Amino acid sequence: MGEDGREPSADSLLRELRQRADEDFTAPPVAHETGRHTVELAEMGVKVSITRSRYPNRADGVDQYAVTISRLGLEQPPEEAQTWRILTAAFGEAAAQAQERPGGPVVRMFRVPAV
Repeated sequence: MGEDGREPSADSLLRELRQRADEDFTAPPVAHETGRHTVELAEMGVKVSITRSRYPNRADGVDQYAVTISRLGLEQPPEEAQTWRILTAAFGEAAAQAQERPGGPVVRMFRVPAV
């Protein structure tokens, strides 16, 4: 819960998730914390993971976010409108630069340039 006693909004949870990805990119933790890069948005019925790294993983790689979006029940991939809402909440205008990657039958995966 937030400081005001209410549950944080999906948008604020997504911004916090991106912020954690940024923090871990600029100052990698000594020990990996399970779940730090994933949030379940029950009201939307989805799970979102965001990590930031260089792709490919080497000094001259491109600084990008890897985003994975799946429905909690894994019965079908997230809908287009829902996916766009998630990307926009997490990345603002940079969401327009998201490139979808092959993700399987019930998962949508994207690369978003770090700006």
